[in-house]
Amino acid sequence: MAIDPQEVFWVMQCAYRNGVLDKFMSVQGRALELVMEETGADMGDLLNRMDEAKEETVMKVDRLLDRAGPFLKYLNNDRLMRLADRLLSSSKVQAFMARRMADTIKRTLTGEPKPSLPERVKALAGRVRKAA
Repeated sequence: MAIDPQEVFWVMQCAYRNGVLDKFMSVQGRALELVMEETGADMGDLLNRMDEAKEETVMKVDRLLDRAGPFLKYLNNDRLMRLADRLLSSSKVQAFMARRMADTIKRTLTGEPKPSLPERVKALAGRVRKAA
């Protein structure tokens, strides 16, 4: 199923209207800052890596977008976006999302594989113990 650009526009407009887009972009910016701090890469390096995407990666993104198409009509919802805005207002949620995005970008940048489920559970348990 192809994604209707008009539906994407309505979802983005709804997200903007409710403050979600601004908060999400701030989280994305923080994730990029973390990646640059941890890897020593600069924004030019990150942009150049985007140009080097393998066909396999592009196909994965394409499949993801194909599956997301039917859900777009549900995302164009002010109540849902207000909930997302409230979640993104939490500094803990922002920090968690920025860290997850940074880890994913770093893995892509360095070519390291995704951690296994037991490794992810162990890492999550360690973060929970630290927070407590």
